[in-house]
Amino acid sequence: MSEKVTLLPQENPDPSHMILEDDTPLDSFINEKQQRLLTTVFYSGAETGVNAPVLVAANVGLFPHVEDSGIVPDVFLSLNITRPQEWWERNVRSYLFWEFGKAPDVVIEIVSPAPGNELGSKLRDYEQLRIPYYVVYDPLQKLGKTLLRVFQLQTNSYILKNDAWLPGVNIGLRLWNGSFENINATWLRWCDVEGNVIPTGNELAAQKEVQIKQVLLLAIEMGLKLRFGDETVGI
Repeated sequence: MSEKVTLLPQENPDPSHMILEDDTPLDSFINEKQQRLLTTVFYSGAETGVNAPVLVAANVGLFPHVEDSGIVPDVFLSLNITRPQEWWERNVRSYLFWEFGKAPDVVIEIVSPAPGNELGSKLRDYEQLRIPYYVVYDPLQKLGKTLLRVFQLQTNSYILKNDAWLPGVNIGLRLWNGSFENINATWLRWCDVEGNVIPTGNELAAQKEVQIKQVLLLAIEMGLKLRFGDETVGI
């Protein structure tokens, strides 16, 4: 879990002069869908296994101190966060460490056709911010043959893990071949310790629909058996 940042009220920096939003993100449709897949499951009602209040967002700036220009991960996850009531307030429209009280616990970068130094300067930046887990997903294999790299902070440096389970968050990541929003592809998905993907809201609804149909069919079959006997019933 990332370290808490505690400030006295008089020590809170004034963010009024900071550029927190500049409308510059330029991404592809497939990356946008991948980012949404990684964020939506935490707001879909699914059981994620994360036993703490969580904030997950895409393309939101992280600002460790008032003089910093910020860094924008594709996706981040932060535990034990009390969500603000008024998201339009300037001091919570971006992730200011002193406002949220800590650094995020996980950052994810999705490598685009033009790599953004994900294994160089970005890795060092997140390392200096002391973010416990740094994930690099390279679907086009621009950085080599490895599709998924997961780094864990140990003391002051990132160590490459040999798996994608994040014990400090109680959730993992895995590659999943399937359809999301009618696009068949290999997707990066959150998963439980056994590798089962955390379902989206649409997937949960589809599962419930199948369960309801099965219950109805069973009820019909039992009713027919009671009326006509076992030998004449077959659904």
